[in-house]
Amino acid sequence: MGQEQPLRPGAWKVDALHSQVMVSVWHFNVANLRAKFPRVSGSLELSPDDPFHSPFQVEIESASVTTGHPRQEVFMRSEPWLDAERHPLITFSGRGIKARDGGFTSVGVLNLKGVTRDLQIPFDLHGVVNDPWGLRTGLTSQFAVDRRDFGITWDRIFDWGLMASHELTFTLDIELAFPDESLAQAPQQVE
Repeated sequence: MGQEQPLRPGAWKVDALHSQVMVSVWHFNVANLRAKFPRVSGSLELSPDDPFHSPFQVEIESASVTTGHPRQEVFMRSEPWLDAERHPLITFSGRGIKARDGGFTSVGVLNLKGVTRDLQIPFDLHGVVNDPWGLRTGLTSQFAVDRRDFGITWDRIFDWGLMASHELTFTLDIELAFPDESLAQAPQQVE
């Protein structure tokens, strides 16, 4: 296992291949219905002077929503939900970071379906290690928004409740890479 070290100032890029962005709603009042967004990009520009004023940007392609069921994906891309044709990106622009008990919070704005709202995203950082290209860190987060606040108002109501809850839960597992070959470490040979 690599030796942990502090985050270095500079540009940490989201590694889309090794990152997961998921959303879920409580469906038919019996289980979570989940979708994945595989096309994600972004960066953390860690300030050398004041790391707590470091911008954190994430862009997610709305049309990349994947459930494994084409008909469901077409519906999620449509106007009642993501309206991906008119709003191709879901973005988060973090303008600063605050320490919280056991982790951090990124303070910024979320733009979803063309609506922008202030948002604080709690996250945990999972150390820094040397990888074959430089340095790597990971962050995890889970937070919820009321989808109606972002214009996703489609509903089907039954006597027992909503077909799809108003709470839209985001789950993030993000790897950030700091490319610097002088810090890279080759994998060890297994005998």
